[in-house]
Amino acid sequence: MLKKIQKLLPYFINLGVIKGFSYLIGRKLKSNKVVHLPNIKAPVHLRPGTSDSGVFGQIFLKHEYDLNLGFEPKVIIDGGANIGLSSVYFKNKYPNAKIIAIEPDEDNFEMLRKNTATYSDIHIKKAGLWSKNQRSRMVDKYGLGKWGMVAEEISDTNEVSGEFQTITISDLLNEFNIEYIDLLKLDIETAEKQLFEENFAEWLPRVKVIVIELHDWMLEGCSRPFFTAINSSFNKYSFGQMGENTIIVNRDLLPKQAK
Repeated sequence: MLKKIQKLLPYFINLGVIKGFSYLIGRKLKSNKVVHLPNIKAPVHLRPGTSDSGVFGQIFLKHEYDLNLGFEPKVIIDGGANIGLSSVYFKNKYPNAKIIAIEPDEDNFEMLRKNTATYSDIHIKKAGLWSKNQRSRMVDKYGLGKWGMVAEEISDTNEVSGEFQTITISDLLNEFNIEYIDLLKLDIETAEKQLFEENFAEWLPRVKVIVIELHDWMLEGCSRPFFTAINSSFNKYSFGQMGENTIIVNRDLLPKQAK
């Protein structure tokens, strides 16, 4: 009985008792489409019966991005934004931040657009983060649904349904005239391997904090390029873990008040 109550508490604490019960019933019936959250400016939209409820739980019930940065971020890149819940969370936590949300999957991107439409200074791009520009497509390679779609390079010259162009973080720095990235959030489903394998020397030293979900459980060894790149780019950094996320703080750039 105690274990059941403990499982219910995050819903009641974060949504209130009535809304918490309503959400739980809706999740059971696979009918949740719109969820109103205390202290969140606008309701969030979900696709019933999909992995959206899992993403919602991680972000708004388990608070996996409730970080104590020690400073107010001005620029946030949300790589692998999915349906936009992380961008919404960050915008409500840091209302003055410019957020650039990157999501390649067509269906996810439309939900991202819907969930961020109310907010100013959230810029959305339908693309995938990579170490270079190339044609790609999204595939459910591991059978994980919409929160586990993987980018796959297109090698032939024929047009492919749902294809998109990958972009680099250097592209984003140039497009948005960014000097430093205060917070780089990455949940890009094994693409961290490609992102950190090459062409990172220009942009990585300009990142203050990285929050990344690594996916060795999906693709063995895909985190190795990440740690290699960090060790070659940062003179001093701190390492932490929060839930599924690895947190790297670039202490070369960290503001004095945050040290």
